[in-house]
Amino acid sequence: MTDRPAWQEGKEVDDYNVRQEASLELVKLHANMLKRMPVIQAFLILSFWLLISSSISARQFLAWGTLSFSVECLRAYYGAQALKVTEFSLASREHRRFTLLATLAGGAISVSAILFLPVITVDQRAAVGFLLTGIPAAGVAVSQASRYIIGGYALGILVPASLAWGQVYPDQAYGMFGLAIVYSLVLMAVAADNEKMVFRSIAIRHERDRVVLELEKSNAEVREAMSKAERSAQARARVLAAASHDLRQPLQALSVYSAILAANPTPQTLTEVGHDIDQIVRSLGSLLGGLLDLSRLSSDYYVPEKQVCSLDKIVNGVCSELQTMAGEKGLELQRFLAPVALRTDAVALGRIARNLIENAIKYTDAGAVTVQTSSAGGMAILTVRDTGKGIPDAEQVRIFEEFYQVDNPGRDRSLGVGLGLAIVQRLSELLNGKIVLESAPGQGSSFSISFPDVIQDDARLAPVAPTAQSGSFAGIKVFLIDDEIDIVKSMSKLLMLWGMTVHAAESASTLAQHFHARGKPDLLIADLRLGKGEHGAALARQFRFQYGDFPVLIITGETASPVAPWPNTPTS
Repeated sequence: MTDRPAWQEGKEVDDYNVRQEASLELVKLHANMLKRMPVIQAFLILSFWLLISSSISARQFLAWGTLSFSVECLRAYYGAQALKVTEFSLASREHRRFTLLATLAGGAISVSAILFLPVITVDQRAAVGFLLTGIPAAGVAVSQASRYIIGGYALGILVPASLAWGQVYPDQAYGMFGLAIVYSLVLMAVAADNEKMVFRSIAIRHERDRVVLELEKSNAEVREAMSKAERSAQARARVLAAASHDLRQPLQALSVYSAILAANPTPQTLTEVGHDIDQIVRSLGSLLGGLLDLSRLSSDYYVPEKQVCSLDKIVNGVCSELQTMAGEKGLELQRFLAPVALRTDAVALGRIARNLIENAIKYTDAGAVTVQTSSAGGMAILTVRDTGKGIPDAEQVRIFEEFYQVDNPGRDRSLGVGLGLAIVQRLSELLNGKIVLESAPGQGSSFSISFPDVIQDDARLAPVAPTAQSGSFAGIKVFLIDDEIDIVKSMSKLLMLWGMTVHAAESASTLAQHFHARGKPDLLIADLRLGKGEHGAALARQFRFQYGDFPVLIITGETASPVAPWPNTPTS
């Protein structure tokens, strides 16, 4: 057996739902019509009396009238009860019962033919025959497009009536019986056509509702997109306003220091200026790095690369790096790191931990910063507590805004630039993490982030290979390629100050000459995107294929995770 396409299965499910709703709709319509039937039946009984009262017994007519009226009252009562049915699954049951009741009602009417045809006059028989023939036709409207209900009702009337007519006129017996069957089938066919129209109308209504829902969903998505765009525009405006201030100050200071350096300062002044320039450049680097991170996160360029990693090991490494920073302020950096393994982006997780811990150290003057890892309910939990000033309730929402800092109206760069928590929030959202902040003035703060995808078996973690440490870079041969001349000059001077032998290139052809003349390097530093469409990673791959394996360091200013396709290069 072949599998049916998903669209076909979906259509069959939708058709089934339409049929179920149509069945319930027919039951409701028929039930509403039945509430009027006792009144209609009373007029019918009165019509029979006016036509044949001169030829029949009043007692006999009363008995028949009571029987047929009672059956219609029973149908009306049951119809009122059926109006309470709301489940599709019960509609078929109610439909079958209505069919049985319609057959019973038709049979009660046909009793009149059995009782009265033999005793009434010819003219009266013609009138009664006309009534008995017309009643099933009117029943098509009462049945509300149900061929089964009208079939039961018509056959219940016409079959006994045709048999009674055959007793009075034996030579017409077969003809009348055949006509009764054919007439009933015609009425059922008419009802079936009406039933199809009901089905189509409900199908159209379903389609209309589906289109309306899709339009509402589309409108909601458009509104959400517009709202997101407006929030992004406001955030960009806020970021640009704050960044312009934080960029102008250090750049102004650098211009002053440049003038000092041009004036041939004393060695002591030169040392002081060099230290200050280093601090300013580090601050600018932190600001620009934060802006680039926000740009990547806001533009959905950052794509998390999930892998099995250890939360406690990542956090422990961050704590080790920030231990000196905490010690300089006289703070105790406490660690309570329970082993927790999870599948997530290790780089993003490390950045979250670093920003939270570094932020806690900056805003804590005395006491301790406590870092804890744990797991509960299938979630990995990172908690960072401090004994700082605390955050007022009114400020707790705003601290996740870009460039917003509590108690730093003067924009003191030693307290950071106000991007750390904004980045933490964006990265946490990417990792499906949930941030909980508990803080009060004078009682410190506690940031707790829960991450999903905990792995119970810690043995699946890949061991971390120890890296060789060297105390000197002297004699290391480095090839450097970058199409920016300023970067080539500055990096070459720095690497040579560290004792390395540097051979720089601004193009692939120059780099190839270095390889041809000097062989492979101890390290190749390459910009990712070079001039004339050249690709640093592709060049590194090509030269490693030609000269053997050697370390490669790729530098780039790209903010997007995807990079341009590599040109076709040989592979080993």
